This record gives sequence, structure tokens and C-alpha cells, in this order.
Amino acid sequence: MTEDLNTILERLDEQGLIDLLTEAVEQYSPSFAEEPAMEVFAARLRESGISYLRQPVAEAGAPVGDHRANLIIELGPQPSSLMWVGHVDTVPIIDEEEQRTHREGDILHGLGTADMKSGCAAIVAAVVAIAQSGIELKRGLTVALVVGEEEYGDGSEALLETRSAPLTVIGEPTDLLACVDHYGYYECRLMARGTRAHAALPEIGASAIHAMLEWMRHILEAGGETYFAQGLSVNTREIRGGAGLFMVAEQCEAVIDIHAPPTVPIDMINQFMHETRAKAVATHPGCELEYENLYWAPGYNNAPEEPLLGPLHRAFDVAGLQWHPVAFRSHSDGNLFYQKGSVPVICGPGRLEVAHTRAEHVSLQQTLQAARLYTAMIYEACVR
Repeated sequence: MTEDLNTILERLDEQGLIDLLTEAVEQYSPSFAEEPAMEVFAARLRESGISYLRQPVAEAGAPVGDHRANLIIELGPQPSSLMWVGHVDTVPIIDEEEQRTHREGDILHGLGTADMKSGCAAIVAAVVAIAQSGIELKRGLTVALVVGEEEYGDGSEALLETRSAPLTVIGEPTDLLACVDHYGYYECRLMARGTRAHAALPEIGASAIHAMLEWMRHILEAGGETYFAQGLSVNTREIRGGAGLFMVAEQCEAVIDIHAPPTVPIDMINQFMHETRAKAVATHPGCELEYENLYWAPGYNNAPEEPLLGPLHRAFDVAGLQWHPVAFRSHSDGNLFYQKGSVPVICGPGRLEVAHTRAEHVSLQQTLQAARLYTAMIYEACVR
């Protein structure tokens, strides 16, 4: 470890980081209502004398205003060599009592702890330590806390209209593994239409619900055994339909999510949907089945020998972590940065397994470790 990096690391305020994370988690900030949590991070930056700017992000159909905005920090000579991105929004709360913020030893419980206010708190702590150390950056750094990731990434889209960097780190929960590859994400609506009949005479009708269940069975059974991939992660998000009392259901709809390995294109998934539909139609000829792709974010692979990954590899070594790159199996804003020509790496504290659950939590020690890792990343990419 160099003297300069050690000087920066000595400035990390561990208790201040824990307090910052706790306060941020206590602020309920679902998508389109992110400002309470964003203000917590902004206040810490103001207290530390670090300048930042707010980039307005308009809601769909609404004029641009300052009520909803990304928070952007720029240090060193611009344009930046490294961009760090994290989102402050969360999914909606499930149960206020179960998801209340509380601490049990090293574990902080609460909505947004893992996904991903711990990553945001860690990077803010790292930036404060760098600023207070007096070490000058030789290459530029951009840190962006964005809105809207849990919807469709409008905060990152707005960010990319004006800023980019060759290398991007996104602090989604990965248990501090470096995810250099990324799964694709496919969101789809299934529609079934049958023939209404009296419930006592189902044989003269055609149940849209029965046809939908058959289609879903083929999708779920075939999803893990596809001929074009090692397996798709298929989730039935919702299913609804019916025709009221004493009737055979005439309509049924479902929404599914598919996370596909990085090399799987949308054409293959559409073909998969077409083939499973044909199997369901064969056993339910009296029903019409259709599907509509609602959203597609393609996956990507970064070459293992990509030279831009060098600073991150060195940072892992300095932080005492092993560099074992893997693929990120969820959806994130990473594909947006990849499409803009950046090399995105997903890496943050917390585990994906607890994100979006009633039991969401994060290790405070791992959050502190993330702050040290992010500090090392900035040093290797922007100072060394």
C-alpha cells in the first residue's frame, strides 16, 4: 500500500459511515420519491465542504423540475476516467414493522440497506476521505447518486445524456464480488382469451385461465432446459383473470420476468415464447394466446483481458479481496452504460438474495470494507 493511499484510508470515518447509512435507510425513498434519502447524502457532502450539483430528472409526462434530481460529484480534471453510480430509490415497503430500521450487532436491517444505500454511503465516505486527505486526483472522477433505477433507469438515462467515463462501477449488492458480465432482462405480458360458458357446463366453453396455466407450465419447465442457454431465470410476477360468479373465465393475463445469460439475444427468447405458446395452444385449441415484450435490456460480456479493469483488479489486491469476476444475474443500469461504450462493473456490499425481501439487511463491516475498496479503486484509477 502506498503512502498516499494509506493517508486517504486513515481519513475514513467508520462511525460516520454507519451513522450516514442508518439515517439514509430511515428515510423512505421509493422510486419517484427519492428526495428524503438524497438529502441525507447531500447534507453529509455540504458538511464536508464538497461541492456537488443536482441534475433534474423529469417524471414521465411532467415538466423538468428540481423536485427530483440526481446528485453528481466531480473531482479532478475532467472528463472523468472513472464513474461510480448508485441509486437511492427502493422498491415499495412491504410491511412497515417488519422492515423498520434496526441494528442487531454487525447487521443493519431495513428497506434499502443492501439495495443499495449501503453502497451509496460507502462511496460518499470514500469521497469525503479523499477530499480531507488533500491528495490531488491526476485523472477525473464522477460519482452519481441517481433516481429511478427500480423502475426503468430514468436517472441513469439522464446522467448519460451529459456524462460518461471509460470505466463505470455500479454499487449494486454483489457481496463485494466483481461482476464484469451481466445477464439480460426480458419483461413480458401473456394474454389468453377463451369462450365464456356457465360454470356447470365448462365443456362448452374454453377457459382462458386453464390455457394460461398450461402456457406457464411449459415456460417454467422449459426455462431451465433451453437449447440455447444454460438456463433462464423465469419469475411469474403476476397472474389475473376470471369472469365473475358461475362462469368459465374468458380472459386471463400474466406478467413474467426472464433473466437470461449474457450471450442470449432477444430473438432467442422470443422464439422460446413462441414455442411454449404453440405447445399450450395444441392442448387448448379453443383459446387464443398472445404475448407482448414490455422491456428488454440486453446482457453483456467484458473481455477478461480488458485493460480498463486493471485499476479495479489492483484495488481488490490492496483491499485484501480476491479478484474472481462473475456475472451479475439481476437487472441493473449496467446495460445502459455498456451501450454508451463504457466498461461497467457491478460491485457493492450486501447480498442480492435479501434485496426486495422483508428481511433485507447488510453487514456494517462489509459496508466499511466497501468504503475501503471504493477508496482504493479511486486511487488506482485517478491518482496512481
